[in-house]
Amino acid sequence: MKKNYFNFKNTKTLVLGGSSGFGRHFSKVLSNAGSEVYVVARNFHKLKTLKKECEEENGNVNIFKCDVNSEIQVQKFLKNLKKKTKSLNLVIYCCGNNIRDEYLNIKFKDFLNVINTNYISAFKIYKKLFPLLKNASYSRVINLTSIFSSRTIPKRTSYSASKSALLMLTKSLALEWSKHNITVNSISPGPFLTEINLPVLKNKKEYNKMCKKIPLGRFGNVDEVITAMLFLASKYSSYVNGSEIIVDGGWTIS
Repeated sequence: MKKNYFNFKNTKTLVLGGSSGFGRHFSKVLSNAGSEVYVVARNFHKLKTLKKECEEENGNVNIFKCDVNSEIQVQKFLKNLKKKTKSLNLVIYCCGNNIRDEYLNIKFKDFLNVINTNYISAFKIYKKLFPLLKNASYSRVINLTSIFSSRTIPKRTSYSASKSALLMLTKSLALEWSKHNITVNSISPGPFLTEINLPVLKNKKEYNKMCKKIPLGRFGNVDEVITAMLFLASKYSSYVNGSEIIVDGGWTIS
């Protein structure tokens, strides 16, 4: 009997930060692959558009408007989620925020906003999601980190700090949750053609400058990170734990 290594029928997936960027694409791909997908984001209009597109492709998507930085909204979301499911096979954390400015110019409240969105909210919500992960036949947690988890460039103080913390949370949970048959891994993208990089994409000089650092000479397309996600999400990746998959066109080795 042939195995379909990327068959996600009868699985349940939660994508946090799934209305745009990587999260949106992950939600669509997993929905098309047969998973029942629950998507959380702040922008309800984008969520509704995503749901419509997935349903047109016979996908099964549930949407929840929620700001992960709001305790009240998170509690409401979790209450509604638990009405729909008692288990989760896959949780992908894609919530992201960024400010590009030199350290001396960064306001502390803006720094905190990045740290809260990219790291602290994940730290808080995983405690609430653990029972759902533990109840599943197999469970995977994937954090969207960044190549800036382990290196940085000017004007990335806030972002690098937050992604570094998320990477270490990934590794810590991988150690502690393995006894519950839950694996925890991360994907660290380099520069990609996503909304968070619009400030760079709109500045041709800055874009060309960054491309010179990349051996492949360009930013990545979102489809080029999909298979990394599917690999980590599969039940057959059960011996991969605490790993970081870097998808950056060779930037970090150049």
